[in-house]
Amino acid sequence: MNYKGNKGLDILLFLAMSGAWALNYSFLKFALVYEPPMVALLFRALFGAIFSIPFSYSTLRLVKSIGIGKLFIMSLLNVSLFMSLWFIGEQTESSSISSILVYTYPIVSVFLSWLLLEEKLSTLKIIGIIVGFGGVVVIFLDELAISFSIGLFLLIGSAVSWSAGTIYFKKYLKNADMGAVNTYQFVFAVPVVLVATFFYGGFKPLTLNFILLTLYMGAIGSSAAYFIYWSLIKKYNVSHVSPYLFSVPALSILFSALLNNNRLSALSLAGFALIAVGIFISSR
Repeated sequence: MNYKGNKGLDILLFLAMSGAWALNYSFLKFALVYEPPMVALLFRALFGAIFSIPFSYSTLRLVKSIGIGKLFIMSLLNVSLFMSLWFIGEQTESSSISSILVYTYPIVSVFLSWLLLEEKLSTLKIIGIIVGFGGVVVIFLDELAISFSIGLFLLIGSAVSWSAGTIYFKKYLKNADMGAVNTYQFVFAVPVVLVATFFYGGFKPLTLNFILLTLYMGAIGSSAAYFIYWSLIKKYNVSHVSPYLFSVPALSILFSALLNNNRLSALSLAGFALIAVGIFISSR
């Protein structure tokens, strides 16, 4: 990244954020044993909102200065639409294809940052993003199974939604109170996802294991991680932060090996190396 300020702290925060997001993948697999995907998303948003509220210091003032409309769009793009398309799309495609398509996000977000925010892109940054994405593809290469269903378009749509949400935040909300913005994105997502849940999957009897899993996904894997993410996006260009997010699917594979007893193949290790090279090149 183009560091300004406390470089060491920013690195630690990014590692904590990417680790929390990566761990969500393994926890989600466990949670889906108990409930359908939209219920998992509902509780993730609910716990995200509950955990975020105590850290919101200027909630009413933010509504008056920004407006509910902009905050609702922020919530729709970054939580409701992004995660709904992702979770539903993953029902028709393998987790490997889902990870690859969702993590086209750095490519889309860097392109949109150049187009809409006029951020400058160097040749090295473009090469680094291509190499990093190639690393994500290589990691999942031996698991690829494409069905060419509607799920492919839903997953691509989720990446576009997340990218658009990041650009939207950078353009309209970067100077707002981070705690309040983070809170509203989850608060507004809860009723939207609740309605969607009744149309897609319904509920099963809740269990303690499911509650604990989604408590982590909402409080740490969403609220805390997103707060760090918005803080970094506020401080740096989108095109500086985005390439580093290729580390999330890489870390998710490591956590899966530890928690889900998945093996680490030679392709996985080669993919990790490509991601590291891509991040290094883009950071130059």
